[in-house]
Amino acid sequence: ENNGLYADYPDPGRFRLTELESDRARFKVPTLRNVALTAPYFHNGAVPDLSEAVRVMAASQLGLALTATDVADISAFLHALSGPFPTISLPRLPPTPGESIVPIH
Repeated sequence: ENNGLYADYPDPGRFRLTELESDRARFKVPTLRNVALTAPYFHNGAVPDLSEAVRVMAASQLGLALTATDVADISAFLHALSGPFPTISLPRLPPTPGESIVPIH
């Protein structure tokens, strides 16, 4: 449901996959780990600032208008969830364009 803070987007959310009306405008929510480091926010990247994301979520999910102190406290908590990013090992690519490590039959 649109709370009037941002324009409606035609993205049907999980409904696109499940075709269940209850999944319309529902989106999978990722973990909050490192959320302060992963702007922009929301499924469409519409909100560039964590404090604004907190305000939007309070209004749209809870129907609340948070005070500046509440926004600062919640944002501080979310910043406390930051930590090192996991190391991701990438595969070694072939040294020459046009070559592959996978045999072609």
